[in-house]
Amino acid sequence: MKKSVKKALKVASISLASVIAVLLLVIAVAVYFVFTPQKITPVVLNVVNNNLRAHLDMESVELTFFSTFPRFGLKLTDGTLVSKAVRDSAWQRTDTLVTFKKAVVVVNPFDYFAKNKINIYRLALDSANLYAFKGKDGVANWDIMLPDTAAVDTAATDSLPLFDELAVRRIVLRHATVTFDDRDTRVFANVWDANLRMTANLKKEHSMVALDFKNKNILFWQDGQLLLNHMATHLKTKIELDRDSGLLSLKDALIDVNGVQLDMSGTLQRDTLAHALDVDIAYGLHAPSLETVLKMIPRSVLKDNKVSAQGEVAVNGTLKGLYGKGKMPVITLNVQVKDAAAQYAGMPYGIDTLEADFSGQVDLMRQLPSYFDLRIFHFKGAHTDILADARVEDLLGDPNITFNTQSKVDLTALAKTFPLQEGILLEGKLDANIKLRCRLSSIKKKDFGRIKIGGKIDMEQIAIRDTMRHFDFQSNASLAFIGNDWLAARVVVENASLNAPRLVAAIDSLTASVKTTNPQDTTRIAHVDFKIDARRLKGAMGDSLRLFCAKTDATVKLHPSKRNPQKPQVDLSIKADSIFSRIGDMKMGMDKAGIAVSATQLRDSVWIPEGIVGFNRLTLRTPQCALPIRMKKTSVTVGNRTIKLRNATMRVGRSDITASGAIYDLYGAMRFHKTLRAELSLSSRNLNCNQLIRSLSFPTDSVSAENDTTSTDLSLFVVPRNIDFELKTDFNRVRYGKLVFNKIHGAVDVRNQTIHLKELSMNTLGATMRTTVVYQAKKKSEGYAGFDFRLHDVNIAKLVNFVPSLDSIMPMLRSFQGMVDFNISAETQLDSTLRIKIPSLRSAIHIEGDSLVLLDGETFAEISKKFLFKNKERNLIDSIAVNVSVKDGNVTVYPFVVEMDRYRAAVGGTQDLNMNFNYHISILKSPIPFKLGLNISGNLDKMKFGLGKAKYKDAVTPVEIHRVDSTIVDMGRQIVRDFRKIITPQNRRRVTEEVGAFPVPNPDTALVSSQAIVPLVDDSATSAFIEEIFSVDSHSSSKRVSR
Repeated sequence: MKKSVKKALKVASISLASVIAVLLLVIAVAVYFVFTPQKITPVVLNVVNNNLRAHLDMESVELTFFSTFPRFGLKLTDGTLVSKAVRDSAWQRTDTLVTFKKAVVVVNPFDYFAKNKINIYRLALDSANLYAFKGKDGVANWDIMLPDTAAVDTAATDSLPLFDELAVRRIVLRHATVTFDDRDTRVFANVWDANLRMTANLKKEHSMVALDFKNKNILFWQDGQLLLNHMATHLKTKIELDRDSGLLSLKDALIDVNGVQLDMSGTLQRDTLAHALDVDIAYGLHAPSLETVLKMIPRSVLKDNKVSAQGEVAVNGTLKGLYGKGKMPVITLNVQVKDAAAQYAGMPYGIDTLEADFSGQVDLMRQLPSYFDLRIFHFKGAHTDILADARVEDLLGDPNITFNTQSKVDLTALAKTFPLQEGILLEGKLDANIKLRCRLSSIKKKDFGRIKIGGKIDMEQIAIRDTMRHFDFQSNASLAFIGNDWLAARVVVENASLNAPRLVAAIDSLTASVKTTNPQDTTRIAHVDFKIDARRLKGAMGDSLRLFCAKTDATVKLHPSKRNPQKPQVDLSIKADSIFSRIGDMKMGMDKAGIAVSATQLRDSVWIPEGIVGFNRLTLRTPQCALPIRMKKTSVTVGNRTIKLRNATMRVGRSDITASGAIYDLYGAMRFHKTLRAELSLSSRNLNCNQLIRSLSFPTDSVSAENDTTSTDLSLFVVPRNIDFELKTDFNRVRYGKLVFNKIHGAVDVRNQTIHLKELSMNTLGATMRTTVVYQAKKKSEGYAGFDFRLHDVNIAKLVNFVPSLDSIMPMLRSFQGMVDFNISAETQLDSTLRIKIPSLRSAIHIEGDSLVLLDGETFAEISKKFLFKNKERNLIDSIAVNVSVKDGNVTVYPFVVEMDRYRAAVGGTQDLNMNFNYHISILKSPIPFKLGLNISGNLDKMKFGLGKAKYKDAVTPVEIHRVDSTIVDMGRQIVRDFRKIITPQNRRRVTEEVGAFPVPNPDTALVSSQAIVPLVDDSATSAFIEEIFSVDSHSSSKRVSR
């Protein structure tokens, strides 16, 4: 029998296991292969979107079983629910009701069919954002249920409820952000990092909800005023709902607000007549006692020592009234402490007497008065006696503040009354007898004269220190208020210092007096005069700002603005001696300074200053420059966001610059990185560019920058961003490299990280020169330069030294001696050492001169042998006019005529920048009765000569010269188009205005326009202008040929 039972059980077990295994296999197949997210997701979305006035979008909907065992569930990922009740395309997206990262729902569908009961076993929502919005029209984005359009009467509907009972076993909300935005009542609330656990049982007659809620911060605004912030809460309560009466009751509610625990009880009921919620909630301090109150002091200040306390303590209040459209409940708070005393264990002093009576009321609907009223606060003990009362009326309007105190405080003894944490120190004595009355508007409007204050405050050896927070304050001070009905005071401060994480200040002595006149006219700002005398003032903000002033005398006058008497104007007059400051890595020192400035208030924190700032001597050191900047006896005018300079002279090393003009919106450039604009006239007696560029290129090498005045290895100078300068220059002497320029006049524009030198005239190399240059560098590795030089009557040897690249372009130039006119227009890329990248060079060159000397050399000696020239040591040439172009690394020397002795020849050819050349000389006139040609090829190390035909006998006719001119014109046009890409549209406009005054050179000698012409308005204007410069008539062509 036993064997048969065992066998039956074994068979049954195997059968049951097989059934379970088959069932699990079927479920697994159904979950993973049949009801896949690809199939379920569109079905769920379609059902929800057809039954709600909202649009639900999700990445996936997944059927779960094993993760929610033993029940089926749904897992929703990356969902967004957008309400159709509110239409909004703005950035706020007020129609987006919910977004979530993950949601899991576990329900029992069989309970609904068997018992008409919805049983939610689990509802979890992770990283959700809930945005509840209600517009001014009363439409809310949470109103997403479709209206019932079925023709069913109310009785029938009531008799057929959707369900009899809703049971929620667990609802979990993790790391959610909840925002409530009611534009109707002008209420905005934001709850950050909310976490919720809730269970509920909802029946037809009676429902119960238990919840546990935590959050890190609550932000609450009403009517544009911030009422709550930095409030962390923890709420545990049970809520009971009577559906027949619509009454919701709080049961055993305990709320923790920033560590303060309060008991809450009360009801909320729907008022159908008022269309609002009737709120009636009372709250009070959990376990009220003085010991509980003392424990509210943060643990960061006091140690958690045992304390024995006695006395009556009551903290309670109410939240009562209607909440709805245009309705908010009234909040009250009452605090009473009677016959209280306390003693901390191990402390020599205690609290002998503590009495307080405070009440407050806030009605956001402004139907009842809102106020705070501290009827009495009395603290006695530890050689300290504090008696004070205060009241703030019209709390939500223009608060009327009253404060009175008669207090003697011994901070040294108080430090021995409370068990302060390590590092907290209190020392000194304070004696105060003050009566204060004022409106908050007087402080906001800077109408300080209407502050009614009388009495005195004496501080003796005050020291407050907290090493954990890096805070330290020490001072001896005496303040005597003698106005009673207006602000008048005398202040004496000695040896005061403040050390805080973001602010450090110290002063040896300060005396000040305050006087008010004409306070009767309440429509105008009262006149207030401040006089201040300070000695050895030190200040610092963080690591970026340092200030020291040996002596300061200041007068400050506060009075009505001329334009608007209700707005304040401040007149500030300061005389300071020995000022030193540091802003970041920038250091500044002044000998003497004076300030006379008036500032008018534009908005709450915006003032418009006007006046003069002057100083005797100033030294400035910046990390961008190796040499200090020194200025002498300079005044600066400030007004309308503009700084005006007049003959402000500065010295940097061996250079001096005097500036006059205006700088615009310096504050906006420094604070908000706006464009810094300036219009300045600059003059200088001596400008050493070698030293300046080295100082900017190597800002840490101050020794070399100070001593080195010769050309050195330089680096590319990056033009700063966000500057727009228009400069006019008048420089007497400028040194760059080995060259010295004299009498430099012209205009310079700096913008778009580009420097534009416009038609500068100067003397150099013993010649006069006009030049236009565009320089752009946005990074240290590469730059761009476009330039036009026009030198008149310049020595050839000096010219080659001035433009070293000419030796690579025209090596034959060194064979000539004499004076020439030299014009060059070019553009090129620059490397990091400010050197021209030869392959990128594009250029058009014209050289013309009379009475030149062809020096004896090996090349000319070989040519003389071929043509039987009389080779002299000095071979005179009547005239020469050479056209040269450089493009794509190739140099083209267009045929030009050379007349020497009894010979007339045409010379031309090509070469590359590796000095491989191919030249030809055609003898057009000689004692020989026929024309010959000489071909020269190879390089400087190995040249090949060969006789042949004269190729250029027809190359110097007027027609051919015109063709050459056209080629150069086309090249100039291309340079114009490229300049348009470099110079900003604003530069184009300005340069276009110059074109009408551009000097048109002699058509016989002009070669190509400089970049100054570049930014023209349209192609027709460009073409007309270039044609005007390069037009060559037949007469001029014949003249050049005949020469």
